[in-house]
Amino acid sequence: MRKRREIIESIASVPPLPSASAEVIQLIQDPKVPSSRIAQAIEYDPSLTTNVLRLANSSFFGFPREVSTVKDALFRLGTNQVFQLVVAATVGKMTQTPINGYDLSGGDLWDHLVGTAIGSITLAQTLNLDIPSYTFTAALTHDVGKVVLGTFVEVNAESIRELAYDEKMSFEQAERQILEIDHAEVGALLLEHWNLPDYLVDVVRWHHQPEEYSGKDEKAANVVHVANVLCLMAGVGAGLDSLSYRPSNHAMDQLGLDVMMLDDIVYEVLNELMETRRLFNLS
Repeated sequence: MRKRREIIESIASVPPLPSASAEVIQLIQDPKVPSSRIAQAIEYDPSLTTNVLRLANSSFFGFPREVSTVKDALFRLGTNQVFQLVVAATVGKMTQTPINGYDLSGGDLWDHLVGTAIGSITLAQTLNLDIPSYTFTAALTHDVGKVVLGTFVEVNAESIRELAYDEKMSFEQAERQILEIDHAEVGALLLEHWNLPDYLVDVVRWHHQPEEYSGKDEKAANVVHVANVLCLMAGVGAGLDSLSYRPSNHAMDQLGLDVMMLDDIVYEVLNELMETRRLFNLS
């Protein structure tokens, strides 16, 4: 178990959340804190303010007029949505550089995380599902374990991909065989390191094995799982592992998802992702 231990120890070398983001996340989780105090904490960080306003004004949220201040964003979106935007802005910074171990160019992982988040909401709307508000945030963070393995541990995923192909197993199964841990578990441990809520940690941990999930709401795990696989199969932010996944029959059955719906969902994801990239000047 030496490899596993070394990888877990490497998580401590990942930089903590920026102080402004960490403070905002802590404040939002305290129902006694007034929104004016949360807005003030966001406004102390110009970069965080800019990114929150960009996301709040995306077509994804569909407001008829532009949101121009953090206070407006809080009022219009609510603290749950702002929590998601803060996490999105923070994770976005980590995923703009290449992750060589997984053959991901700069921005590829960001595309995949945002695409999965958009896909999760699109799936829920298509199926008329009442999913928990944290589903979007869980989707935005589900693959952060790849940042640890591909950057801080410098894993070469080529050998993992070859094992998955030769043995006809999924990519995360091959990860566990070679590394004694997979990127989903590493991502969950990183979120714990950042003191993010358990319900996020659980979805990230089981996003490839939703049938093993026993957390707060099974729909969140199933939706994130399917959205993730759809994005990988469609090449959205795909790396070496893109062809090594298929949607879980368990998740498809639990969601009541017909395979005939998948093409339309992928089309919606690609369109919305283009708009999000434009907002962040990434296109």
